[in-house]
Amino acid sequence: MIIKSIRLRNIRTYEDEEVALPEGIILFEGGIGAGKSTLLLAIEFALFGLGNEKGTTLLSIGKNSGSVELTFENGGKEVKVHRGLERGKRAPAGRGSALHQGLMVPAGVKQSECWIEVGGVRTSYSPSEMKEQVLRILEYNEPVDPKAKSVIFRYAVYTPQEEMKDILSQPPDLRLQTIRKALRVEEYKTAMENARAIASDLRKEAELIRKGEGRLQEIQKEISMIEERLPGQEEELKRLGKEGERVEGEIKELKKREADLHAELLAHAKGAEGIRQIESDLQKARKEISELERKVAENERRLKEIQARIRGIGPAEEPTMSEDEVLGMLEEAKARLSQCDTELGSLRADLENFRSLVKNGYCPTCKRPIEGAEYEAHLQEAEAKFEEARKRRQETFEEIRDLERARQEIFEYSNRKVQLKEAKERETDLEDILFDARHRLEEAKERERELNERKERAAEETERYKAAEREYIACKARISEKERERDEIMDQRAMVANGIAKDRERLSNLKEEAGRLEGEMRRAEGLGMHAEWLLKYFVAALERIELTVMNAVRREFEEEFSRWFSYLVEDPSKGVRIDEDFTPIVTQDSYEQEVGNLSGGERTSLALAYRLALNRVVQRNSRIGADLLILDEPTDGFSKDQIGKMGDLLRELGLRQAVIVSHERELEGAVDHIFRIQKEGGRSKVRTAAG
Repeated sequence: MIIKSIRLRNIRTYEDEEVALPEGIILFEGGIGAGKSTLLLAIEFALFGLGNEKGTTLLSIGKNSGSVELTFENGGKEVKVHRGLERGKRAPAGRGSALHQGLMVPAGVKQSECWIEVGGVRTSYSPSEMKEQVLRILEYNEPVDPKAKSVIFRYAVYTPQEEMKDILSQPPDLRLQTIRKALRVEEYKTAMENARAIASDLRKEAELIRKGEGRLQEIQKEISMIEERLPGQEEELKRLGKEGERVEGEIKELKKREADLHAELLAHAKGAEGIRQIESDLQKARKEISELERKVAENERRLKEIQARIRGIGPAEEPTMSEDEVLGMLEEAKARLSQCDTELGSLRADLENFRSLVKNGYCPTCKRPIEGAEYEAHLQEAEAKFEEARKRRQETFEEIRDLERARQEIFEYSNRKVQLKEAKERETDLEDILFDARHRLEEAKERERELNERKERAAEETERYKAAEREYIACKARISEKERERDEIMDQRAMVANGIAKDRERLSNLKEEAGRLEGEMRRAEGLGMHAEWLLKYFVAALERIELTVMNAVRREFEEEFSRWFSYLVEDPSKGVRIDEDFTPIVTQDSYEQEVGNLSGGERTSLALAYRLALNRVVQRNSRIGADLLILDEPTDGFSKDQIGKMGDLLRELGLRQAVIVSHERELEGAVDHIFRIQKEGGRSKVRTAAG
């Protein structure tokens, strides 16, 4: 995770301040009470909410609302989170509070508007949902507890000033528990406790199940009684079934004969009762024949008329040119005619001019005499050109007249062609109509012959119908008699079958219950085995795994702890290690040294090395990126040389971004970017300084 920017509105001493954070080592420097640590608390609040803190510790005094908006990059994606704070309405003090009698009790502060914006899409959440989403985005694998800080963030990213040295002075059992929670090793202990609790529940459930063994014996006795009674009932059911099948077979044969007789009746009835219909159909057929004969004669007459019209139109000779070609040539000829008229006008003017000069014998412009022979030649030339242009115009005019005539011929040809086509189509339609009418006439005459034959057969069918009707009535009476006999047998069989069904249902239910109880007995045995396996094997395996993990973590932690302590304290005679409870042990010349005997700078170095080691181990075991580290006043008691090493130490960590909050100006030479925080009119302001 890399922090891109943070904006605070009405948070403690910040009124409305936005800070953009670059990559590299960043120092927020300012005096005590300037508001440095507030920035770090605001970052943690924006990500994870209030936790166990009260909103009144963050919201500015006298303000009813505030917010923190944090923009960060994680996994190459930019994420913006926003959390708001809102003060409730104040209420008067209760009667029982004499101290505040007549005063207004300060209202509580709760989280208000919460949202996350990823890829330009903003989604609103409740405060608890917001924390769950942030943990998922940061890939922090830890339980979602709205009333607790993020353990991974506190140990892998951000360490508040008051917690830097606390872990050194904690009792060993509390320190170990803290580290186990940070590394999530505590989950093994929780798993073992859960396994023991489950094993106890399994044993109790097994004992409860075994109390149903007496009921199983009662069920097995009743099952034996039903199984002895069922064979006799099933034999009686078979006998009645055979008797019923015999009667059913007789009914089936009778019904088959009934169906045959019914079909025969229908066949005869259809023939006998159709005489009137046949007479009606005969009249319709004869009427249709008369109408079709009239229609055939009428259409034959029309066909002859249209054929005579086709002969009258006659064949039309197709023009040599199309209408488009003629129109194009006509347009071109008219254009040439217009050019000829223009040219004739110009030549006529020249001709008149020459005639005037020759006639007058001098130039009308300059009044000088002209030579008659020379201008006579010009006059003859002008007359020749004029005559030639006139002939071209006459030829063009005649060409236009011929083209207009050709255009009229094309128009007449098109009209004759359309008339001939329409006449041909009408001739074809009449031939089709005539063919259809003749065909229908033949069919109508054929129907007339068939109807006459059917009329003769209908009279014979009437006699056959009466004989079949008498036999059909007798067959139905016999069927009714046999059906009554069958129904009596079926009632007896149903009574026996009902008794068998009830016994079988009871037997099935008893066997199902017996099977369930037997399964429960087996399950009780299995539950006992599972409980024994959990206690004997699973818990023991977790204990071994926990020990192996803790030993590996302890070795890794001790290596990191020793490395960072040696980096900060340049005294080869001093060294550090940890015991089984992760208690730091300082040695000098192989002798243990009390932590209380260390100098202030050495104690701070010890605490910082311990925290850095814990940060590295938590980052690796949590599988989160080692991109960001936040330190709050990490150099308390450091010498100038130790402060100067902070930059190299942080660069050794290979972080993309490290944020340090400190009042030590000596740190300015060890960082890449400096932000100074100072109070102006009681409000904290952040200013960028040259780094």
